[in-house]
Amino acid sequence: MDKVACYGEPLVTFYEAKHSEGKPKIFKMDISGDALNVALQISKLGHSSKYISRVGTDLFGARVMDICRKYKIDASNVILDPAHKTGLVFVIFDEKGDHRFIYKRENSASANYSIEDAKKVNLDEVKIFHLSGISQAISKSSLEASFYLMEICKSKRIKISYDLNYREPLWNKDYFSSIARYTLNKYADIVLLTYEEAKTLGISKEPKKIVEEILAYGPELVALKLGEKGCLIGNTEKIIPGKPIKVHVVDTVGAGDAFAAAVITSILEEMDSEKIANYANLVASFVCKSEGATEGQPTKADLKNFLKLGGDYKAKSDEKNKNKSKFNKGRQ
Repeated sequence: MDKVACYGEPLVTFYEAKHSEGKPKIFKMDISGDALNVALQISKLGHSSKYISRVGTDLFGARVMDICRKYKIDASNVILDPAHKTGLVFVIFDEKGDHRFIYKRENSASANYSIEDAKKVNLDEVKIFHLSGISQAISKSSLEASFYLMEICKSKRIKISYDLNYREPLWNKDYFSSIARYTLNKYADIVLLTYEEAKTLGISKEPKKIVEEILAYGPELVALKLGEKGCLIGNTEKIIPGKPIKVHVVDTVGAGDAFAAAVITSILEEMDSEKIANYANLVASFVCKSEGATEGQPTKADLKNFLKLGGDYKAKSDEKNKNKSKFNKGRQ
């Protein structure tokens, strides 16, 4: 079976649950991290995935490994590090209901991933290698390892999927721009980015031209994520819009990672651009129906039932009650 290798940082997430005003905050623990989210969604969509990272030999690292076993993700290239801790993130909500992320990842096990670690990675049977800007931003050694792994992928003719995933706290815009442009120009075959990330790169403000400018770097496919407006999927032959899927939005965290996983699996299944656009929007929107990055990730059976039943009943119920249903504003 086709295998996708995902390289990046796992994070144990403490997610603020709903609570009554005046009472202590209650957090539920989950496992996330963009590359791991992608590996999980790929597995749930019926494809084989491999995870490449480094975790602490702590309780949290053990939970990461448990998740990989549960969803049959190949974790043979996850290094157990007794000298460093697994990274943490706390997700809380402000007065407006927007997410705030408090990270405890400095000098984490994954931040200490190095070229020496990358040299031990087995990429046999891998068809697509996926990483993001976060994988490059967490440390110098992780950045160097990303380039080493991509060089190996190029030598083995493994396609490289690159999600820009710019996070301002991790690196400044100029440094991000230079690393992203270098990766786009030299390595990336599949590129995923948001409208805001295109602005950070300083390229066109018009969506179709953004796709055209990224394609000019040389990738085979570009997926521009436009949140509630859907997406654009472009290759050298055409650029296709993907319509947004109307759902009752509970949470948008993880929607972008699910979108990336759907694009990757669509390519493995040799879908055309229109099908890729609609499928990726559907998977990302499905995630928005649940709280957290991975809880709402759908299987193929979930998607089939969703479409068979005519979509989202919660959204339809809200319309009947004259409440406003939301569109997918996924943090894609």
